[in-house]
Amino acid sequence: MKHLFLKLGVLTMLMVLLFSRPIFSQSISRTDLPSSQFIAQGWVQEFLHRQELGLTGHPEESGWPFNTKLWTEEMDVKDDEFQYWRSPWWPYEHTGYYLDGALRTAYAINSTFLMDKVDANINYVLSHADAEGRLHAGTIGVEHEWWPMVVFMRLLFEKYDATKNPELLKVIEKHYKVTYRLEESFRVPKTSGFYVRSVLHVEHLCELYRITGDDFYLNVAEKLYAGFQKQAETMGVENQMFQFSAKGMAEEIKSTGHGVTYHEFLKLPAILFKYTGKEEYKKAIYGAVNQLETNHELADGLASCSEPFAGKGPEKAHELCNTIDYNWSLGFALLATRDVYFADKMEKNLYNAGFSAVTSDFKAHQYFSAPNLVMSTGMSSEFDDECDWGFGSKGRLSYKPGHDTQCCSGNVHRMFPTFISRACMTAGNRVDLVFYLPSTINIPLEKGLFSFTQKTNYPFEHKVDLEVNSAPSQKVDFGFRIPSWSDSYCISLNGEKIHEGTEKAIFKSISRKFKRGDHIKITFSTSPKIDDRGNGVAVNYGPLVFSQPIKAKTRLITSDFAKKCSAEFPAYEIYPLELHDWAVALSKNITPSDLEVVRTGNKGYPWDYGNSPIKLKVVAKTVTNWELIRWQSLSPFPNKIETDKDIKLELEPMGGTLLRISEFPKGNF
Repeated sequence: MKHLFLKLGVLTMLMVLLFSRPIFSQSISRTDLPSSQFIAQGWVQEFLHRQELGLTGHPEESGWPFNTKLWTEEMDVKDDEFQYWRSPWWPYEHTGYYLDGALRTAYAINSTFLMDKVDANINYVLSHADAEGRLHAGTIGVEHEWWPMVVFMRLLFEKYDATKNPELLKVIEKHYKVTYRLEESFRVPKTSGFYVRSVLHVEHLCELYRITGDDFYLNVAEKLYAGFQKQAETMGVENQMFQFSAKGMAEEIKSTGHGVTYHEFLKLPAILFKYTGKEEYKKAIYGAVNQLETNHELADGLASCSEPFAGKGPEKAHELCNTIDYNWSLGFALLATRDVYFADKMEKNLYNAGFSAVTSDFKAHQYFSAPNLVMSTGMSSEFDDECDWGFGSKGRLSYKPGHDTQCCSGNVHRMFPTFISRACMTAGNRVDLVFYLPSTINIPLEKGLFSFTQKTNYPFEHKVDLEVNSAPSQKVDFGFRIPSWSDSYCISLNGEKIHEGTEKAIFKSISRKFKRGDHIKITFSTSPKIDDRGNGVAVNYGPLVFSQPIKAKTRLITSDFAKKCSAEFPAYEIYPLELHDWAVALSKNITPSDLEVVRTGNKGYPWDYGNSPIKLKVVAKTVTNWELIRWQSLSPFPNKIETDKDIKLELEPMGGTLLRISEFPKGNF
C-alpha cells in the first residue's frame, strides 16, 4: 500500500507538470508555411518574378548599404550617402531585412540566383562564429548587434524550416545557449529607442522551444520579457517603453512613440500567449490592435506613423516598414489564436497600404505612403520638417529605388513573402487555408504529403477552385477562412454543397480522407461596403480599398546621386495633371446601392496601373475649398465642405494606383 501511495504521488506530480504548461498543445504546435512549401502561380508568381527582376535581384540600385557585399564584409556607416546620425548596427539591420525577403522569394519561385546570393551571406556568418559558438554582425560589437541579429536570425530559421538541416539547428541552439547563460544578456536598456529591441529575441527563443521542446528556451524568453516589463513599469506609464509592454497594450494606452518599434513589440504578447497560454498576453494582443484601430488606423488598414504615431486624418501617412512589421506581428497573433480577425487585417494592410507603396515593376518604392496621395516628388513630404535632419527626408513620399534612411528599402523585400508564409497554418492533422492565392501548397503530414492547387484571381474575384494533388492516408481537417467582409459563402466538394451560410470571421472545415482529384469550390458573396470615418468616407469591396486615381504627369530622374536612381531604375516625380481636379466628395448619405461594380475584362497583371479587372462607379461632386499646402502637401478636410459640379468617378483598387484619393470628404448632397 505504501508503494501504491508513492506511485500515486509521483503520478500526481507528473500530471501537474504535464498540465501546468501545455507542451506541444494545438496552439503551440500550430505553425505557418515554410516558403519552400509554396509554389507561386498566377499573379502571385508574376509579382515575385518582378521582385527578382526588380530591386530584389538588383539591391545595389537602392544605394548604400545594398551596394556592398552585405554581411560578407564590414559595412561602414561612413559610406552612407546621407550623413545624419547613424549607428554601427544600421546597415546590418537594413541588409538583414533584404536577405530575409530574398530567401523567401527564392523558395517561392525557385530562384537559384537569389538563393546563391543569400546562401553566401548565411555561410559567411556561420563560418565566422566566435570560439564559444556565438554568431555576430560583423565586428560592430555585442552592444550594437542585438537588434540586427534578431533580423538575421529570421532567415536562419526560415532556412532551417526549409531544409531541416540538423547542423544548422545546432549552430542556432549553441548561439542562444551561450548568449543566455550570461546574466548580462538579460539587462534591458533604459530607453524606448532601438537598443531596447534586444528583447525581441523572445521571438527566436520561443521558436527554438517549438522546434526542440527544450524548456530552457521558454524559461529564458519569459525571464527576458519579465525584465523588460519590470523596466517599463519602473520608467512609468507615460514613457513610450510602457506603451510597448504587455501591460501598456492591455490597458489600451494610446501609442505616441515610434510606430515601427511598437509594431515589432506587438508580436511578443502573441508569441508568449501561444507558448504559455497566459491570459494577460492574450488581453495585450487584442488591446494593442484595438487601440491602433481606434486612435490611428487609416482607410487602408494601417496606422498613421510618419516615424511617430500621428492619429487619424485624410492627410496622414505611414512608413512602409510598418506595413511589414504590423503584418509580421499580426501573423503571430493569428497563429496564437486562430482568429480570422487578424487575417482580415493582414489582407487589408497588404493589398492596400503595402502594394500602393511600390511601383508594379518593383523598381521603386515610397518610404512614406498614404491613402490620399496628391503629389509625389522629391520635396512633397513635410512630415519631418521639424527635425534637424528633415530636409534630407523631403523625398520620402516619392517612388524611388532607395531613400535617405534605408530600412524600408530593405524591409520592402519581406512585404509579400512574409505574408505568403501565413497563407496556411497546420497543427497535427488540421490544415487551415488562410489566404487565397494562386499557388500550389505542399504540406508534409504524419502519413503522407497533402498537396493542393488554388486557381483564383482573388482578391479581384471572390471564388477559389481548389484541386487536391495528393493526400495522406489519414483524415485531414481542412479549414477555409470565411472573411468578415463576406455576406454569405458556399463550399462544395466534388460538386456537392458541404457548407453554406452567412457566418463570418470563422474557419469552416471539411474533415475526411481526401484523395487525388478531389475538387473544392469556395465562393463568397459580398457587396461594396461604406467605411464611415467621421469627417470622411472610404469604399471597400472585399479586402480591397477603392481609390480615385488622379490623372498625373510624371518626370523620371535617372542620374541624381542622392535619389539613388539609374536609367533602368529611375526615381519618379509625379504631379497632378490639373492642380485641383483631385478634390472630390462623396455624398454623406452614400449607400452600397450607389456603387456599381464593373468587371472590366482587363487581362494580364492585375496590379498594373489602369489594368484592374474590377472598378466601382459612383457619382461625386467637385470640392472647391479643399486645397494643397504650399502647392505640394495635402491639408485636412475643411470644416465645411463646399461642392460644385457632379462628376462620375471610376474607382480602382488602391494597390494599383499611384496618385489617388481613398478617403473622401462628405458632401451635403
